[in-house]
Amino acid sequence: MLQNNNESMATVVETFIIEETSNLIHDGEALKKWNEKVQELGLEGQKDVLVVKDKSPIPFMWMNDAIIATFETLCPTKVLVEKYDKTPIPLEILDLVSLSKNEGYFYKMEIWYNEQEKDPVCVGYCEDLTKTEKDEWYKYKTYYAKKYLIGRWADVKASLDTLTKKARQIFIANNKSAIEQQIRDAKRMLEDIEMTADRKFGGAMPSTPLPFLNHIR
Repeated sequence: MLQNNNESMATVVETFIIEETSNLIHDGEALKKWNEKVQELGLEGQKDVLVVKDKSPIPFMWMNDAIIATFETLCPTKVLVEKYDKTPIPLEILDLVSLSKNEGYFYKMEIWYNEQEKDPVCVGYCEDLTKTEKDEWYKYKTYYAKKYLIGRWADVKASLDTLTKKARQIFIANNKSAIEQQIRDAKRMLEDIEMTADRKFGGAMPSTPLPFLNHIR
């Protein structure tokens, strides 16, 4: 499923091409048979992965919520692939970007990275073809788009499982700190509630005369 370059190199490149569909990229006869079978069986869902008619289906790993959360935590900065200028993009990744452009897989591709640890990933965005501009969804196209993991490169190789565990630890640490600060702030507000009430309502209320009717005997 995954392809790696020489592990002795300083930078490890990992691409996420699904072997089961990779043959459809260059094998026209296989792609034709695949399309015919999808049509014959009425597989509407499979048609959604065929972004452009007569082109191959997207051959990259679909990113589920957990994978998206992992890389958004580890690589919080996002930039269009055309604008990325932090590190050289490896040739293996450039080949897949070129393939994706030629096949029309994605309406945009981004590089996600971390300013401290330049271990970027390349992500493709695919529209949900069941939606249209008339849908409320369209206003949030980027958020709800299907995302595919094209590849990544790093100084040290780590499995997706290892990366997910690392992202989980970062998430817990960051949110624990924020929640603890909220608790401290809430305690301080509770301690100051009397002074807050004095500022809001002032000191003793002024005395008011009795109603007029109370003076009638």
